[in-house]
Parts: sequence; C-alpha cells; structure tokens
Amino acid sequence: MLYGYEDWPKLSLESFKLGKELNPRSLRVGSIRYDFEPTSVVITGMGGSGIVGDIVRDSLWSYNIIVHKDFNIPKWVDSRSLVIAVSYSGETLETICGALDALKRGIPVVGVTTGGRLASELEGRGAPVVKVPKAIAPRFGLPNLLYAVLGVLSHYLSIPEIDESIKIQEDALKSELPGRLASFIRGHVPMIFVPLGLQAVAYRFKNDLNENAKTPAVVAVVPEADHNDIVAVMLKHPVKYIIIRGRTDDVHDYLMRAVEEVVRSYSSDVEVIELKGSSRLSQEVYGSMLLGLVSIKLAELYGIDPVRTDPINTLKEKIKGISCPSN
Repeated sequence: MLYGYEDWPKLSLESFKLGKELNPRSLRVGSIRYDFEPTSVVITGMGGSGIVGDIVRDSLWSYNIIVHKDFNIPKWVDSRSLVIAVSYSGETLETICGALDALKRGIPVVGVTTGGRLASELEGRGAPVVKVPKAIAPRFGLPNLLYAVLGVLSHYLSIPEIDESIKIQEDALKSELPGRLASFIRGHVPMIFVPLGLQAVAYRFKNDLNENAKTPAVVAVVPEADHNDIVAVMLKHPVKYIIIRGRTDDVHDYLMRAVEEVVRSYSSDVEVIELKGSSRLSQEVYGSMLLGLVSIKLAELYGIDPVRTDPINTLKEKIKGISCPSN
C-alpha cells in the first residue's frame, strides 16, 4: 500500500493552482495590507505541516524565509512581513496562536489548511485561507500543503522549477530503493548526513521514520556535523549511516564527498542517496517522496501500522486545556 503517495503529482498540481487562485495582493483586511513586497516571509507550523516551511526555506534560499515552530510570532516580525500559517488539521494550537498573535499586531496572515479552527478564526477576521484536499494523515498531505504555500508565494516571489518538481515525483515512485534501504535500516538507528541547504529532506525523513516506522533517527547537517556528529563513527554503535547528496554549491558538494570518505573509513554500513532534480525544490520533493516510501516499507517489515501515532494522541489529550501564551 502506498498510502496516497501515488497521488502526489496530481495533488501537487491541484494544490498549486488553489494557492495561486488566492491572490492576497488583491486583499485588504481592516488596516492590514497584502499588496506589498514583504521583507520576510514567516512560515509557522508543526510536525507534518511544519516541514513545509523547511522545504520552502531551502528551496527559496535567496529570499528571507523564516521557519517558526512555536506559539507567538517573534517580536521583531512586523507588518512588513508576511505570515503563512500552515496546519493540516486546522487544530494545531501553536499555529493558531501564532496566526492570531500576528493579526492582532497588524501583520498580514494567510492560512493553509483543510479547515478546522484555524480556518474559522482567520475567516472570521477576514484573513485569506487556502483550503486543501485531505489525506490519510498530515504527513501524507505534504504536497497538498507545500504546493498551496508555493502557489500563494508565487504572487510575491519567483518559484523555480515547479513543473520539474512535480514531474520528478514519478521517478521516486518507480525507484526500487525504498525496499532495499528499509532492509538496510531495519533493527538499527539511521544517522543521516545531509548538506546545509537540503536539510529539510533529512528532517522529513527523520520525521517519517519516527511516525511511520516508530523508529528513532539522527540528522547531522554538514558542515556543522563535521565538527561534532562525525566523531560518533569511532565506536561501533548499532547505527546505519545514510549520506544524502544533492546539488547546492561546489563547496558543500566537496564536503559531502569528504564526509562519505571519512565515514566509510570507519564503517561499511553506509548507503548514499542521490537526489534528482535541477533545483533545490525538485531535489527536496523527490527526496521527501523517495525516503517517505522507505519509512512505509520499514513499517511493513516491522509489521506495524504507519498511520497510528498513539503517543501524539495521548500527549494532545494531556495538553488540550492550554491557552495561547500572552506576550
């Protein structure tokens, strides 16, 4: 079972159109203006919704994209910024609180969600909302949320290689790597080395391993990892090493080759993942699909349901009485 991954290309195109159809530049909500050139874009969201901001930040690296994964929006954010609040369910308290905090401070907000409280709170205040199609679970709805956000941002910023990033998903679906890599990881903790600029792929993979395969994972971002994480290879821990290679710039490409050489000098338990695509967006979407399928295959090997996330549900029940923190 592919858990909806086979529908990603169609959903990506559909969601991008939904985001593009909402033109925030044509809106004004009270004293809040949307017809401006933002000095920064703040994307707020948690979990499977929060990774959207990470991918957008990596993909649109030449713009000032800030990813916020907490409650109230940082104090320095003002009306010259655009806040995009992303919550698949529309019930994520941190995201709702951040969106309401921004509106209260006169900061323009656009919501991206399937509905829920986020949609009703924003619509009740006149703020624009893009409602995307539903999926089996938030993490499986990545293309719905990601491409809707990119559609909204296309009114403000230049988005590279949208068509390629959708088309390349078919290559991930055809790959035989997921089954092989799942067998490689089984029974071990994966340690994932990735270059700065493509780190969202590794964090998405870690999150999918956590939620789908109920497996811990470690992300080591190069070059910072060259000064700490890499020392862990000196001892024989129950770890399998995964090196994600893509194309960012010559320096980081060189560093990743050097990291691979050092890791291989200590361990034979190494797999290299080559990302496809000419842009960072295409590479990260390709990697997110490919490695997401690895987590599904690993769940199958463990005989567990990839959709169930019982500890998250238990935790949500325990904290449901929390109110938005005051500034």
